[in-house]
Amino acid sequence: MRCRPPSLWSAFSDEYLPDPTRPWGRFALEGTRLSTSAGEHRLEADVVVDGSPTTLEGAGNGPLDAFSAALSGVDVDVRVLDYHEHALSSGEDASAAAYVECAVGGRVLWGVGIDSNIVTASLKAVVSAVNRAARDAA
Repeated sequence: MRCRPPSLWSAFSDEYLPDPTRPWGRFALEGTRLSTSAGEHRLEADVVVDGSPTTLEGAGNGPLDAFSAALSGVDVDVRVLDYHEHALSSGEDASAAAYVECAVGGRVLWGVGIDSNIVTASLKAVVSAVNRAARDAA
């Protein structure tokens, strides 16, 4: 059976990317504030957790480490093991994709995030991995 590109994109999106019309997973990233001082990154993340908006805070050696620390505040054990990114387009309305390999609890999964801001795309990728872990465990 031959897989056409729209079918491939649909399968990829269903597995890795949130769809506002068909949400899945416990978490959705709404916004972030990041500051850096003396090599430490502090992150405040506006996140919807199980349908309830909340602000999580964490600190680490980079944005992903700080976000992992913030997620520990809602009992999520996640560590980023590998990270890749690339541009999806160019120009002033460019977007980027980030791919993260994460250890979530005792499992290793990949997550994907797409955004015009590469840091936000990276954080969305962590959310993707965490949501996939929770979905697959259910």
